[in-house]
Amino acid sequence: MVASSQSPATLAGVEVLRAGGNAVDAAIAAHAVMGVVEPHSSGIGGDAFALVWDPRERRVVALNGSGGASLEASRERLHAQGLETMPERGGLSITVPGAVRAFAALGERYGRRSLRENLAAAIAHAEEGFPVAEVAAAAWSASAPIVARYSGGDSPFGRPVRPGEIIRLPALARTLRAIGEGGAGAFYDGEVAAAMVRAVASAGGTLSREDLRTHCSQWVEPISTTYRGCEVFAPPPNGQGIAALEMLNILEGFDLRALGHNTAPYLHLIVEAKRLAHRDLARHLADPDQAVVPIARLLDKTYAAELRARIRPDRMMELPADLPARSGTVYAAAVDADGLCCSLISSVYMNFGSGVVDRVSGVNFQNRGALFSLEPHHPNALAPGKRPYHTIVPWLVLRDGAPWLTMGIVGGEIQPQGAVQMLCGLLEFGLGLQEVVECPRIRHSDGAIAMESGIAPGVRAALAELGHRVVSSFGPFSYGGAQAVAVDPISGVRSGASDPRKDGIALGT
Repeated sequence: MVASSQSPATLAGVEVLRAGGNAVDAAIAAHAVMGVVEPHSSGIGGDAFALVWDPRERRVVALNGSGGASLEASRERLHAQGLETMPERGGLSITVPGAVRAFAALGERYGRRSLRENLAAAIAHAEEGFPVAEVAAAAWSASAPIVARYSGGDSPFGRPVRPGEIIRLPALARTLRAIGEGGAGAFYDGEVAAAMVRAVASAGGTLSREDLRTHCSQWVEPISTTYRGCEVFAPPPNGQGIAALEMLNILEGFDLRALGHNTAPYLHLIVEAKRLAHRDLARHLADPDQAVVPIARLLDKTYAAELRARIRPDRMMELPADLPARSGTVYAAAVDADGLCCSLISSVYMNFGSGVVDRVSGVNFQNRGALFSLEPHHPNALAPGKRPYHTIVPWLVLRDGAPWLTMGIVGGEIQPQGAVQMLCGLLEFGLGLQEVVECPRIRHSDGAIAMESGIAPGVRAALAELGHRVVSSFGPFSYGGAQAVAVDPISGVRSGASDPRKDGIALGT
């Protein structure tokens, strides 16, 4: 079973499975296609994170495929330019793209097929053309002015597109073909790397050949917590998955089922737990190789009980507003016949990332550097080679020691809180997989709550009475998009779900 936000990507994954590939091959193929047909959200200029359930060793492993700041990065240089915060777009926001190395590392350790085979569908779509899907067209068109500003209106992504329009990306196709033939080294060294370095330098950035040549992905131990008899896994920091695990630890001490699904008292607890967890993110989340991140403390059940005691059922807590984090991200879940599970997420951060597109290689660069702090003593302060605070999170959930749910939800700050809403829907209220994916969500961001129309009308007023600021919307793409594959613990049957907020589909073979 494969689920993704683009139908051609899901089909590519399914075709890989039918051709003898496994779940890791299928997930790589799906992401490669999404980087072509949904380029505002992801691509080889971005980063990736993965969780894999290895049925032979019966354990979950994690891959951190995020790139770091340039080895030439300097807070002092930015301060000298009059900057007090990181630029959101442009060359200075660009970090090393990690996705290609991540795909190669995943395939080398767990895949059955070559990188060339797994990129074949993406190359074909880029060379022969693809019709832009409806939701993708809207997000692409809304963000095209960003590309036009930094890369020119004649850039491949610098103009609006309409649903059904056929787009060809020959430069990107050539780069994908070079990666397929030469491996990840063809991206991080040689002509492609030289072209990318020139493009970033022209945009005012500092990416160097050495930055690209020395980048590698990291196999790391995942973090986890227990909730209602399940074990929920996420990659460790620098990713924000720890926030959702902290939220679950806080929420498990409440009788959520008695409050009712999507009622004001229930959503009040969701929001308060989120505010507490994101306060910890703002304080601590950083690259653990260059900063001390108190993971054990943040995931400790006793600490969660201390936080839980601060929550009042009749009134919102006094806490500073969270830092909002936006995202342009894609996710694919894949589970094969042997029980191998791959939860893979990739992103260029905000839609079209930095807005910088290299016309030679066809790469649109992420803007993950925008999330660095320029405060010298902050754990997430910009430093040479340092990985930034990262928003994208893949999830894997075990039940009785076996994989039950492979899941992801895209959308920046919605990712931890959306995942918690989905898990509570499944584990507290018995919702079905597709039902919980489609279920109306709330989003808490920048000190305010927005909610989808399917939530009862009186909830808005009731939350306002508790002290929450309730707004009409944060925009058309505020509630993310989820993809999931579940495994029935008795029959082993795979069930897939794909979010109607996106263009995707879940398919089995």
